[in-house]
Amino acid sequence: MSILYGQSRQEDYRSSDLGNLKQRNNQSLQSTSSSSQKYNEFANSDLGLQRPVDVKDTGFGYHLGFDTKLYYSNNAPSASSGIGRESAGIWENSLSNHFLLGAFDLGGSVFSPIFSLGYSKFSHFGDNDIDILDFDTLHFSPNMFFQFSNGWTFRAGLGVMLDFSTHDGMEKTYHQISPTIALGKGFSIGSGISTWEWLLAYHITDSDQILDDFLDRFETAFLWSFIIPVNRLEIAPYMRLAYANYSNQSRDDLIGSLGVDLDYFFTEWFSIGLFSNLSFRGSSNDDFDFNRLDIGGGLALDAKF
Repeated sequence: MSILYGQSRQEDYRSSDLGNLKQRNNQSLQSTSSSSQKYNEFANSDLGLQRPVDVKDTGFGYHLGFDTKLYYSNNAPSASSGIGRESAGIWENSLSNHFLLGAFDLGGSVFSPIFSLGYSKFSHFGDNDIDILDFDTLHFSPNMFFQFSNGWTFRAGLGVMLDFSTHDGMEKTYHQISPTIALGKGFSIGSGISTWEWLLAYHITDSDQILDDFLDRFETAFLWSFIIPVNRLEIAPYMRLAYANYSNQSRDDLIGSLGVDLDYFFTEWFSIGLFSNLSFRGSSNDDFDFNRLDIGGGLALDAKF
């Protein structure tokens, strides 16, 4: 029963959201920049096009990626302290596709439409009945990226996320549609690259576990990352802070995520890594407060065309 209590509170916070944005925006840079570093995936930017680019003759690109992660979470349901809080091991497998549909020189800027499609599977293990938290998620997102010669970026897009229960015949349990606009900038600090982004989004939601539209919300967020390359090793600390105001609740949230990734690239397409992430939510409704620590590692395979 405690697991079900926690599960009903995890739908409006997804620890993988930041990772999905990293993968999608990595393709936008690698496909349009002739000066990309060989072993630098630039995966922690959350910004898309980060610096002046040389537009290719075709401007088209494709990225296929697969990563698998095994990690420990001290609060797998992202639940408040007490009832519903359970630790667990998590095995996460993700397949991602990113389509760069052209790079167009507009004079003072470069415009790139990008379509992203991904599928992730989350399997929990450890405590009794913890596997009730297992779910699969399908996400896709069309985006328009604009990069300016001074390092500023602007993007507008629509994110769609669908969750499915692996224990109920893959029945859809949750969906979220999120129109988003964002402004960002990237710059160099020594051999490293620092980036930030400020975004505005509105999440239109539906869940079979709680009232319809109960999690609809406006969200504004600030994201920052710093990528430090050391030969084939990348050290990448990052931060995400967000404020959410719920349309159908008397509720305001402050949501945060702090973490660091360590990735070693054996080749341009194969890497292994370790990561740690501390996430939290402070809500005007104490029932929705939580803190969570995830620690683990994984490997990634990437092909770019």
